[in-house]
Amino acid sequence: MMQAAGIGAAVVQPLAWGAQADAERTWRAFLAWLATIPPNDNPGSLLRDYRAHVLAGGASAAEADGQIKVVMEMMRTREDGWQLIFNKIYAASNPGFSVKPNGLLMSAVEGRKPGRALDVGMGQGRNSVFLAIRGWDVTGFDVSDEGISVARKNAAAAGVAIRAVQKSNSNFDYGTAQWDLVVITYEPFPVTDQAYVQRVWNSLRVGGLLVVESFASDKGAAGRKPVDIDPGELLRAVFAADFRIVRFEDVEGVSDWSLDRTRLARMVAEKR
Repeated sequence: MMQAAGIGAAVVQPLAWGAQADAERTWRAFLAWLATIPPNDNPGSLLRDYRAHVLAGGASAAEADGQIKVVMEMMRTREDGWQLIFNKIYAASNPGFSVKPNGLLMSAVEGRKPGRALDVGMGQGRNSVFLAIRGWDVTGFDVSDEGISVARKNAAAAGVAIRAVQKSNSNFDYGTAQWDLVVITYEPFPVTDQAYVQRVWNSLRVGGLLVVESFASDKGAAGRKPVDIDPGELLRAVFAADFRIVRFEDVEGVSDWSLDRTRLARMVAEKR
């Protein structure tokens, strides 16, 4: 039996390594193609264009769909691609997404005394600039240097000061008990993971707010976007971290990114 188990392990491991190698090749091919294309304001159309590129290269429809599936899965964990993807998006002259501050954020801070705010994945700074105009002391970070550049220009045009830092989510130091507000909207970060939620909880002062909005889908659903949140998982992670839920919605609404009606998860929670 021990000998058979050893043979089984020897067979399974190379298959796993082979699958990982195939995924890595697919990801690298996608990034190489991405580097050659002009600015594009829509992540969804980027994937459609890449599928067409793969088909044009001789792949079957099933093979192209398989590559898109791998790319979407890799987007959840591989920060090396997000800088390139969002540099392409933020360099576009006609944004295919909302440049206005997030509606949930606007309602969450209405009547609230300004403090120190962290804008996670700040992009072009729509939320950071809004908060700074309202008197908040704002720090934002994003992996996209193009987004950071636009955010700084937008803040200057609005006559406000923000701290815009080019960092990835894994490299940015959230700190401990230093924020009165943390904003996370439409990010590919592990928002429902207990360790990540605890990291955010630790960074907030007592009474500080966490504001989250993104696309929603059930874990394991087909065609999940890299920024999809499972609403049930989000609630469990937030409750486990001992937040108080101020507002929670699992609804059909118009997203800030696709500008179409879709399923959304929205949450405002307070650190006890």
